Amino acid sequence: MKIAEVTHKYNISRQTLYYWERIGLLYTIAKDSNGYRNYDEENLKQIEFVSCMRNAGMTVNKLKKYMVLYSSGEQTFGQRKQLIADQLDEIKHQILKYKNAQQVLEYKLNHYEELENSFNKKNAK
Repeated sequence: MKIAEVTHKYNISRQTLYYWERIGLLYTIAKDSNGYRNYDEENLKQIEFVSCMRNAGMTVNKLKKYMVLYSSGEQTFGQRKQLIADQLDEIKHQILKYKNAQQVLEYKLNHYEELENSFNKKNAK
């Protein structure tokens, strides 16, 4: 798959892909005879994973650590599992924070709607 297709499919920029490749989040990308990158199925899986982890708030440094562990083999399963578990805990914390904020905003919105209705009724008289 060519880079334009990848950027469209994953909604990421060329610069992001180049950056991820440069810092080691993506392994070697094959190039054709003209020097154009050709992303294979393994590259796409990596892009999908990295993109998902970035969307989940994982830092580039943690992702780099994960990729180093991944390339180190099976003996790093526990460390990789811990990185993923920590990120999941962080997401759960963020979701709880957003749910609390949502409740406050919904309460305030209902309150202002009640005030607005009361004001409109008073001025309609």
